[in-house]
Amino acid sequence: MLGGAGDKIIIGYDLGNAFSQISYSYLSQDSEVETLSCVAGEEYYNIPTVLCKRQGTGQWLFGREAERFAQEYPEEAILVEGLVGLAVTGEQVSVDGEVYEPVALLTLFMKRSLGLLSLVSAPERIVAMMITCRKLDSQLIETLNQTVTGLGLGYSRVYYQSYAESFYGYMLYQPRDLWAAQTVLFDYREDGIYSMRMECNRRTTPVVAYVHQWIYPFQGDSGLPDVAGLEPGRQAQLDGELLEVARQECGKGTVSSAYLIGEGFAGEWMSQTLQYLCRGRRVFQGVNLYSKGAVYCLLDKHFGSKAGKEHVFLGGDKLKYNIGMQVLRQGQESYYALLDAGENWYESEYTCEFYVGQASYISLVITPLISGAVTQAPLSLGELPQEEETGEEAFSCGFSRIRMQLYLEGEKQLCVEMEDLGFGEIRPATQLTWRQRVTCGDSRLEEAAGGGRSGAAAMVCVGDYAQEPYVIPKLGVRVYCMEELCYCLKENAFLLDGSIMNEELLAFIKKDCQLPGLSQALHPLVRQQGSLSDFVCRILSCVGLYDAETVSQVEETLKAGSGLTDFEKHKLQTDHLVEQKRYEEALKSYDRLLERIRENQEMEVPALQALTADILHNKGVIHARQMLYGQAAECFYQAWKTGGGQQAYFKDYLAARRMQLPERDYVALAAEYPEQYQASLELERALEATEQSWRETPEYKRLARLRAARVGGEAVYCEEADRILQTLKNDYRKRTGVRKRGSIESI
Repeated sequence: MLGGAGDKIIIGYDLGNAFSQISYSYLSQDSEVETLSCVAGEEYYNIPTVLCKRQGTGQWLFGREAERFAQEYPEEAILVEGLVGLAVTGEQVSVDGEVYEPVALLTLFMKRSLGLLSLVSAPERIVAMMITCRKLDSQLIETLNQTVTGLGLGYSRVYYQSYAESFYGYMLYQPRDLWAAQTVLFDYREDGIYSMRMECNRRTTPVVAYVHQWIYPFQGDSGLPDVAGLEPGRQAQLDGELLEVARQECGKGTVSSAYLIGEGFAGEWMSQTLQYLCRGRRVFQGVNLYSKGAVYCLLDKHFGSKAGKEHVFLGGDKLKYNIGMQVLRQGQESYYALLDAGENWYESEYTCEFYVGQASYISLVITPLISGAVTQAPLSLGELPQEEETGEEAFSCGFSRIRMQLYLEGEKQLCVEMEDLGFGEIRPATQLTWRQRVTCGDSRLEEAAGGGRSGAAAMVCVGDYAQEPYVIPKLGVRVYCMEELCYCLKENAFLLDGSIMNEELLAFIKKDCQLPGLSQALHPLVRQQGSLSDFVCRILSCVGLYDAETVSQVEETLKAGSGLTDFEKHKLQTDHLVEQKRYEEALKSYDRLLERIRENQEMEVPALQALTADILHNKGVIHARQMLYGQAAECFYQAWKTGGGQQAYFKDYLAARRMQLPERDYVALAAEYPEQYQASLELERALEATEQSWRETPEYKRLARLRAARVGGEAVYCEEADRILQTLKNDYRKRTGVRKRGSIESI
């Protein structure tokens, strides 16, 4: 079927070191595959993979024209042959006094040969190309990548495959009776006969197809493609050698059909071989099977034939293992597929993101498609920090978002690269990365896995990671995904109120996280102002970041918090700001709360006094942390008076004055409270113990060394001082992180 002038086409490019071929098809299910002839009106499919430069000029010829010019004008021609081999070795080529990169020469040849397609279709109509070669390895693939980049093709879909897979692709589109049993192919080359034998294991689902390959070198002198030019005796000898090859290959099982590929098989010189092969088998002869097979594989990629869906090809360049890992998906343990067997190993690549808790490792599950045991490959997360020091305090988030990329460097050599992405703004990324290599099918992997460690350490991300954050009301925390939202809901359950149940959160879940089902399930609770505990626990249960016991504890906390007054919740929320070291915001919030309490006349006086005393005490804590000891002392004193003379408040008052006043003034102040003599003694003992403990800390010893370095004028003093200052700066930038704390500590 002919295509229209505007039809898109796909091409199969057989790239050989001696010659190349180009086949094509219009992008249609019923279109035929044709092979491009380099001579119009004739079947000259082989394009010699050569270039020829005319000496002293910038003229380059390729293919048959290059060979013809070199024969007719040998004194002017500089012939460059074996372009593929030259490009793979990477050795520069000297031509007419100039040095050329071999990849550039191969690129020039391919660009010129692809220009022949202008007789069929415009270049912009080409949508995909499959390059097929004898055998693919990492070095050749790198060369092909460089060549394709140099071609500057307008289409981006360029694929590679071996001759074996092109043979398989060709057979997929042949009548089933031709490959009901085994199929053999003989490829006549200068250095011998290359054989391929395709068989299918029909006991598996899908059916696994294999191609066994072998080379039978010629005995004595190398055979020549032009067999017709050989002596009859040499032809008979070659016929005998080919017959022996055919008997060996066909003797390995029932053969339905045979294919003779190469110009060397033309003519009538192999009568014995043909007589043997034609006994109960169909025999075909041609030169363009590989390029046609490449096109058929592209058609199968685009349209998906019935045979292609029922079969999977496992050649030498195919991944023969299914690779995945056990994960927790919304709280349930399940298998997460990463790489599938049957794909070209050099095209197999996968990137995903997941969460880990306290685990320092995850395991890949490697399942062979053919035979062998399922193995587990442990991947260590190394020094992933679960607790991060920030100044004088530390916080533990407990979760990390990990980005993992998998790719292969060989048929069995799997590379895994992982990066710590942190946990949103709750825990910044550490910039830590890990790279490991895993040999698939290595039985020692089970031993390395730790003797049976089981269970899923990775948690699949639920929903998308948002571009814009959602700010949780009253907490002021920005979250970008469901996991971060769940963490904040769980850690701050005692602070939550009905303000969290709003349309903005539902829109974030639906549009930004792409979870319309969860948003719809939560909508009635928002519209009807349902139970806060039901709302939060439904989110936690859906995401599955925490187990059922933890969710139940959150539910109990929410129900208990439902009995708190607005004043008490306001105080808890402000305490949270103090824990975040957002001191100015906290002081303003405490002042607003005190004003509200003074204006309120309905609460019982004792409750008001106790709450007011706690607020004043917490204001004193803030001032003390800011080293404003006079203001801290005033707050502690008011808390002591308002709260009915709590001893702890007075101790904090004495401590603040002790830090503020000269020793004589402090002694005079302490004498005004003889009934608190014991408290003042305990304070002095505590100060002495604290100073002694401080002298034993690494920080004190480090500062002592710094003092000595400063006196001695050593450069290490400046370096260490700069490092400490940078740490303090980093600490300041991290102050917006959410941290788990109990009640505010006394000083």
